[in-house]
Amino acid sequence: MALTAKQRNALPASAFAIPSRRAYPMPTKAQARRAGISERQRLATHRNALSRGAQRNTGSNYQTVARIARKRTGGKIATVSRSRGTVTGAGMRKGGRRR
Repeated sequence: MALTAKQRNALPASAFAIPSRRAYPMPTKAQARRAGISERQRLATHRNALSRGAQRNTGSNYQTVARIARKRTGGKIATVSRSRGTVTGAGMRKGGRRR
């Protein structure tokens, strides 16, 4: 489920991967709680930001977004396949099967 405008506006600039543009919202648990965002929504915003970073085909933006996602999720979201934009979790293959 996507963030509502009210939830997104409640996030501080530091909750975004690119704070100057308020692009790629990736809140920490505490920031999400204060903005009224559930844990499921929070992880979904991280996955979405990774997918969007990969689609834009800008290496620096993807690297920045991926680094922040790994740091803020504690490894729950590992990487994105740049060719198809699919998200794989830590210890997961692309098809969603365990290694």
